[in-house]
Amino acid sequence: MSDSFDVTHCTAAVRPAALRLLHDGLPEEQQSALVHALNSTRPDCEEDFAGLLVAIDPAEELLGAIWVQLAPGNTAVVWPPASDSLAAVALLQAAAEFIDQQQLALAQLLISPDSSMKSSLLSSAGFRVLAHLAYLTIDKQFFPGTKPLSDLQFLPRANDDPGRLGGLLMRTYEGTLDCPELNGVRRPEEIIEGYAEQGAFSPQLWFIASYKQQDIGALILTEHAEGENWELVYMGVIPEGRGQGFGWQIVQFALWQAGLAGAQRLVLAVDEENSHALQVYRRAGFIVWDRRTVFARLRRSKSNGIPEQPL
Repeated sequence: MSDSFDVTHCTAAVRPAALRLLHDGLPEEQQSALVHALNSTRPDCEEDFAGLLVAIDPAEELLGAIWVQLAPGNTAVVWPPASDSLAAVALLQAAAEFIDQQQLALAQLLISPDSSMKSSLLSSAGFRVLAHLAYLTIDKQFFPGTKPLSDLQFLPRANDDPGRLGGLLMRTYEGTLDCPELNGVRRPEEIIEGYAEQGAFSPQLWFIASYKQQDIGALILTEHAEGENWELVYMGVIPEGRGQGFGWQIVQFALWQAGLAGAQRLVLAVDEENSHALQVYRRAGFIVWDRRTVFARLRRSKSNGIPEQPL
């Protein structure tokens, strides 16, 4: 591979070759995820590929590619190049510059345990470990057959009142063990926009959990029809409501909702440092089916008194 190359925005003419090269350099399990991501893009829309960067040598040979896939909620997913090359280093640095130019609050990439991507390579471009995620699943035989007993009232269509929901979400983030570094990174409206893009958005599956007329928790579910899966996108309880069994009641309600819809399974991702949530999920019957490390480049928000700069 040549040591002389330029990193530049990928033109439409080079795009198919760049995406093939990017795809082939990913671990097998991430290749299908990239294909799924590409299927959600508009092929003729330059905006969707504004973050597709390539390294090209003087002979116009394509040496590598990286894609900062812009996503709702002022975020992005980063599809990294093959590691262990000068081109990969330059591409990651160029991607970091693009992320900063776009003033993205959060840009993240997922690395599997057996990936060859070196953490030092990511750190040199300002991507730091955000969390070690465990992906959990539970099959339909563990869904409650009848509506679970609960002290909570579940109010659907929570997104109909984004101010109320946004304030509640911010409260549930206080003192959380689930990706705590994300606290203060995004505004409530950005968080809600990001959740709405997970799976098939259904307002009826966004719930506020209320106890004695007080909002104490939030539950967001979505459906992934192609795999007959439902996903628990988010579940959180405000600090005053923790330790009272409300998390368990919310999870049981989620399982019941999935069963009513005929889902084959319910899946979710959780920070492995969140021991309390893991205990609840395991008690319900969830098992681990995969793990990923999340590397992220964050921008702090001025509205929370934290300088706006990458970590």
